[in-house]
Amino acid sequence: MILEISEHGSVLKRNHECFLIKTAENKLEVPAEKVDAVIITANALVSTQVMSLCIEKGIQLVLSEWSGRPFGRLWACTLGKATELRRKQYLNQDSVVAFKFSKDIVEKKLKEQKKFLVEIRNNRCVNDVTVDNAVRFLQKSLNELKKIEYSKSFKQELLGLEGSSASVYFSAISSVLPKKYKFTERSRRPALDPFNAVLNYAYGLTYAGVEKVVILSGLDPNAGFYHADAYGKPTLVFDLIELFRTRVDRIAVKVFTKKIARDSWFQILKHGDSVSVFLAKEARKYIIKEYVSSVEVVVEKEGWNYCRRLIDLLLYEG
Repeated sequence: MILEISEHGSVLKRNHECFLIKTAENKLEVPAEKVDAVIITANALVSTQVMSLCIEKGIQLVLSEWSGRPFGRLWACTLGKATELRRKQYLNQDSVVAFKFSKDIVEKKLKEQKKFLVEIRNNRCVNDVTVDNAVRFLQKSLNELKKIEYSKSFKQELLGLEGSSASVYFSAISSVLPKKYKFTERSRRPALDPFNAVLNYAYGLTYAGVEKVVILSGLDPNAGFYHADAYGKPTLVFDLIELFRTRVDRIAVKVFTKKIARDSWFQILKHGDSVSVFLAKEARKYIIKEYVSSVEVVVEKEGWNYCRRLIDLLLYEG
């Protein structure tokens, strides 16, 4: 379990082999053997004995901003499981382990995209050729994915397959939106249309959630396996967010197909012949609410489980 200290004024102490949490109104004791990580998101008092317990048991102790984004962690001076885990992470950047991990990520993403489009097709009163074609294309991509084997170029092959599938997938998504909100392609920074503005903001929330889970697991967020390494960039977070993108896509599609979005949601800035679209406070507030209700818990639970499986893969096969 993840033990989160989120109430201001809380006190976290050690009582033998347990964590003792005291707040203004309650007292709770949690056995250390049940705790995988401790995250502090409030102004709290944490004893050095708690830090010792975390180090003894190999429990991650992480300091976080109120928003949930980690900014620091406790690190042991001696060699241990965390050191070995990170060593395996760095050694397996281009190994068979990296290939298995990357291929699994792409497969799960393609399956979720196909599943979402099938649901859209089944819920619409009329047939949409673009959606039908996209479903077939994604199935073809899944078939092609099975044929990809480990080689020095596996990342390029997987990225190429994922990229071509994403283009077809988003064309299908655009085809089911109201006419005024259709878009021609994905645009990131800045968004060039309202749909991409919503999607980018929701993806940003998801990045923060995935990063939190990765850090709590003990993995190095800057050592990914699928996306290219970039100094100071959380490439493992970039890898793992692929598992949750389709859940976020559902929020964006719902916002427009259910006519929840309003013109007041979007701030449009013109730069000559081009435009940039940003979300107003009203829109951000709604997206946050939807993210918390339908994505946040999934990211924490499934993201944590996936990190644990990755750790086992690295320690026992890497």
